[in-house]
Amino acid sequence: MSDGVYSIDIAVRAMPAASLVARIVDSYGADAAAERWAWLGERTISTLAQKGRAQAGDVAPRRAGGRPMACSEIDAAVAIESGFALGSASRGIRAAGITVSYQGVYSRRGLTPPMISPAERGIASALAGAARRGDAKATAAWESRLAFEAAVGSVVRAALALVPEQPATGRYVFPPAAAALAEALRDQDPGAVAAVFPALAEIAQAEPEPTAIEPPPILETRAMPRHRLLPPDAVLLAERAKGRKIAQIAADWGVSVQAVYAHLRRLDIAVLSAPTKAPPPKPQIRRLLAVPPPGRLSAGDLALAVELARRKGITPAAAVEFVRADVAQVRPVAPDLPPAGFPAPRMSPALTDWFQALADGRDLPELEMEDFNV
Repeated sequence: MSDGVYSIDIAVRAMPAASLVARIVDSYGADAAAERWAWLGERTISTLAQKGRAQAGDVAPRRAGGRPMACSEIDAAVAIESGFALGSASRGIRAAGITVSYQGVYSRRGLTPPMISPAERGIASALAGAARRGDAKATAAWESRLAFEAAVGSVVRAALALVPEQPATGRYVFPPAAAALAEALRDQDPGAVAAVFPALAEIAQAEPEPTAIEPPPILETRAMPRHRLLPPDAVLLAERAKGRKIAQIAADWGVSVQAVYAHLRRLDIAVLSAPTKAPPPKPQIRRLLAVPPPGRLSAGDLALAVELARRKGITPAAAVEFVRADVAQVRPVAPDLPPAGFPAPRMSPALTDWFQALADGRDLPELEMEDFNV
């Protein structure tokens, strides 16, 4: 199967170990490895086998007529170590100034390429895209990023030149972080040096010791400051009870206002408590009675007049005059209005006369049953 075609097997199956692929290929051939890992392409299997041999320290001689590597050994070394210093294999390739695939460079040494996080990759892609679109700030930031990568590559190249013998597989060897290495990298970018060799930042160059300055002698006649001491808690409580201010207490005892205030805050008496004022009395609610003016009938009286005219068959004017006379003689003051939502009480004149006679102490008149039907 071609390496460029997506397969669901690649997404759900685990990638085989490089050492196992190398053993299968060397013992049984590439066809056996392709049959066992059918979801992998021939190029992927060859890369894994090469990486497995490098991890085992088995460096096979270059085949006669084989395709040589597209970059030199020193460029590959700079790309690998710069990639580990920058945390990205792609940035290491750019730092070395070469244009090759980092997979082959790292697999030859049996190494796993360092990869940045998806978040960092998204930020770098957005920055590069904005720079291609002509954004001035993004262009400046991208050029600064490339310049730093080139500076890291220059530091790695200068450091690897100090080690004549390098292992055939694995990571390359740097010289020890000592004063000699710092002297060799003196002309390099300090930020790039710190990124590749963090230990060199701790090696500081020797500086001349500052000239010792003798302190002036202490005069014997110099007055020593008076020892300042806060008053006891009982004294502070008594002073605040008298209503004295914090500034007055501080002046009396020779201490700062802040010290007195902080001590009073611990005692919870920094602010004098004002006397609690009594709440204002609630207004008294007086019930007002609606008394109609003289000569004017209320709505209830008019209702009684209408009912009287309907029941007795008299004219409305006669009924109104009868009710007006009844109100003037029997009920000089209007009673309390009924609660909201309840109809006004209605009584027949005969029943009204009966109650009035009961209130006046007179003989009670006779009542009929129809007098109760209002």
